[in-house]
Amino acid sequence: MKKTILLSLLSVLILGSCDNDVSYPYQGKDAVYFQVNSTWSVTTDSIEYTFAGKGKEEDVVEVRVNLQGNMAATDRKIQVVVDPSKSTAEEGLHYQPLAEEYVLPANEVSVNIPVTVLKKDATLENKKVTLALQLKPTDDFDLGITERTEVFLNISNMLKKPTYWEGTIKYYF
Repeated sequence: MKKTILLSLLSVLILGSCDNDVSYPYQGKDAVYFQVNSTWSVTTDSIEYTFAGKGKEEDVVEVRVNLQGNMAATDRKIQVVVDPSKSTAEEGLHYQPLAEEYVLPANEVSVNIPVTVLKKDATLENKKVTLALQLKPTDDFDLGITERTEVFLNISNMLKKPTYWEGTIKYYF
């Protein structure tokens, strides 16, 4: 009997403490951020790209940008720029110029930004170059998650040990 009364009392306390979350839905200006990995908990800021074994002179790397906030019924503008102070890649030699702006389509929560990488530099067989991309605020968006407003695209023509070899695969071999 004591258990029943105690459980009933505890249930009333738990249910009585619930309150409507007045901060939902999202409030504030919508924002954008880079999503490099499909796993949310991994906060990698780099994408590795190699021409090795692909037989291509150029390729398109898609860099995902996510919405932080609410979808809209209209297209909205996103700005991605190259940070020359953190980049070793050269425009026209390692990548094609980026567009002035990109569009997050209406009723979408993400968009892939195409970055065309080039294999014009023979030294890519011995070194990698880095293209640092940054999101910039626009009239439509603020910057989102601070750690995800910049991404590094490492370009080479070398075969390299994938990062996942040191993670899950090492336990199997």
